[in-house]
Amino acid sequence: MLGHKEAQCNHQGLTSVPINLPPDIKNLDLSYNRLTRLDANVFLRYKYLEHLMLDNNVIRLLHEKAFNGLSLLKYLSMSNNYLNITESYPPKVFESLKNLSVLDISRNMKTREYNPYRIPVGEICNLRELSIDLVFNATFGQQFKELHNLQKLRFDYCHVNFLYNETFLEMPGHIKEFHMTTCKDFVVVEVGVLIPFPHLTVLNLTNSNIHLTQALQLLHPFQNKSLDAILFRRITHADFKHGLDSVILTPEMMKYISTICIKSLDLSDNDIILVRNRSLSLFQHPECFKNVMLSANSFSLDNWALDFFILVSRMTNIEIFDFSYFPLRFKNPIFLDVITNNNHTRVEQVQSKWTKKIIPITVTLPNKKIWFVRITHLMASNSFRELKVTNSSLRHLELSYFETDIFPVITMKGFNSLEHLDLSGISSDITIGVGKVPLLIHLRTLILKETKLYNVLQTNTTVFSFCPNIMNLDISHNYIWKIKTLGQLRNLKQLNLSHNLLDNFPKSVTKLENIAELDLSHNQLTTVGKKTLDWIDTQHKKLGTFKLYLSDNPLICSCGTTVFLRWILKTKVKLDNNELQEKIENEWGFKICIEDRDFILGESIATERATFINRCRHIIFVVSPSIIENEWSRFEIERAKYEKFSKNLQKIVVITRDIALDNIPVEFSIIWKDVLLIQWPVEKDEVQMAWQKLRLWFF
Repeated sequence: MLGHKEAQCNHQGLTSVPINLPPDIKNLDLSYNRLTRLDANVFLRYKYLEHLMLDNNVIRLLHEKAFNGLSLLKYLSMSNNYLNITESYPPKVFESLKNLSVLDISRNMKTREYNPYRIPVGEICNLRELSIDLVFNATFGQQFKELHNLQKLRFDYCHVNFLYNETFLEMPGHIKEFHMTTCKDFVVVEVGVLIPFPHLTVLNLTNSNIHLTQALQLLHPFQNKSLDAILFRRITHADFKHGLDSVILTPEMMKYISTICIKSLDLSDNDIILVRNRSLSLFQHPECFKNVMLSANSFSLDNWALDFFILVSRMTNIEIFDFSYFPLRFKNPIFLDVITNNNHTRVEQVQSKWTKKIIPITVTLPNKKIWFVRITHLMASNSFRELKVTNSSLRHLELSYFETDIFPVITMKGFNSLEHLDLSGISSDITIGVGKVPLLIHLRTLILKETKLYNVLQTNTTVFSFCPNIMNLDISHNYIWKIKTLGQLRNLKQLNLSHNLLDNFPKSVTKLENIAELDLSHNQLTTVGKKTLDWIDTQHKKLGTFKLYLSDNPLICSCGTTVFLRWILKTKVKLDNNELQEKIENEWGFKICIEDRDFILGESIATERATFINRCRHIIFVVSPSIIENEWSRFEIERAKYEKFSKNLQKIVVITRDIALDNIPVEFSIIWKDVLLIQWPVEKDEVQMAWQKLRLWFF
């Protein structure tokens, strides 16, 4: 029985398909190489291949027998090459691919010239997914009609300015998913362009410059039908040439979409500035909604908030609801007196006279299925006073960064399953400090960044009693300079105290029995005392692990801190300053050249640097503000450029942290196209993705 063998041959500088790999491999990745063409029978040795990746090469030509022998191939991707839809695909080139179900030939057409589609896709009788570029004045040809099993059609590198009713007439009519997501230039769309796809269940126009006004008109063929997803995120950009500006929703515009039973609806980031006559609450089938995203618009709920929340309450199957990033009104604006001395008094009197009365609203989460709610970054007059949850499966709740003096009371009735709560960006004086949050025994993660928590911690010793079982607590960015107690958090494992003002290690932390990860970076620590170091070592021994982050503290190197400095060198605790070395050497099996460890004493520093750079396969530049001050930085960059041009160096990786791209040394500019850049994230959730990206490049 054949094994599931894979060959990862990406980033190797290959100019031809290797012929010495095991013949029974099933997955072959040749992406990011220098292949320019695929000759006849080039894959004949690998007849068991099921997945073949050829992305990001410079392939321009395919021989008609290039894929000969690959009768078992299911997935073929040749994205981001130079394959021309008119010239690069000879007849019968796909004839051997009887079992191919996914073909990606997108991002190949780099220019806007007219090119008819001469791709013999009719030979691929089992094709279910096709990703391709949409060219100027597209004419597809009858061969596309022969794709009787095609279910998903995805267009990338969209070069069109007009989509006519006839554009897709030659496409098979049974397509269920239509994705067109990269039309950067404004596209004029005739209203019948989607009529050839009567069985559509997913319509994704995300990031295409179509304008919501046009997109809503395209839905008329789907009136009174059911769709799994309508994804219209960020499709609206002002186009004065065609008389299109910000969006004002009206019942007339919503007349088609309001009749459709929709599972997932995304209208985020569409510059909707006004909703007239409650047009956003006219949906006839709210019970169909599972996911609703309305974020990053600018419409107010004034005068129809009650109708909107009634609609939300009728979404009886909703699972994810996102209503965030609404920049409507600043809190307590200050106005200038510019006409007369008493102008300010007069303006205040007029405002108070016409101030609207805010009607308190209780928002009730509608059903037991909803598990994710995000309402964040709101700058508006807050009119809802209570968020009521009854017997809910809600696991993730984010109510953060409100510009408000009033925070709703969170009421949990019956059982609750809340595991993640984020109240960042709102003063804790009006949230946890005044009992607005109920007892949450299942809560595992609590995030309270930028909440002015220092006030509450000084006066309230039981502030975290509502979440006795949390495992992850983030109270960073809070100007905390002293912590009396964090309470009885016996299950706490991860504590983030970064970006505060602590000048001593908080003793209250040593009372946390199960703490295994502590972030004290970006504080004012100059050293760590011996008793604390002993406690950290004890935790490591007891739990088998301990991570301590101390970067960007003003740590002192002096006779008085020798105990701490020696501890850094001998401890088994994982410190943030050796994370890169530990990952690359201990986990990935590479050897790093480190100046303080590997340079020979007495030798010329310049010679040592040049010698080691010459010996290395890859080089990593960690670019922070200090690189500008380092006198050897320019020398190392220039030497790396020399080795790169001499073909001795395979990859140059630049990791930036706490520095703007504009401040990166100009010496990188000549080799910028050859540099692999990672902007190191701040959020811990994103750090793992950065590590995976770095590892992928090395292997």
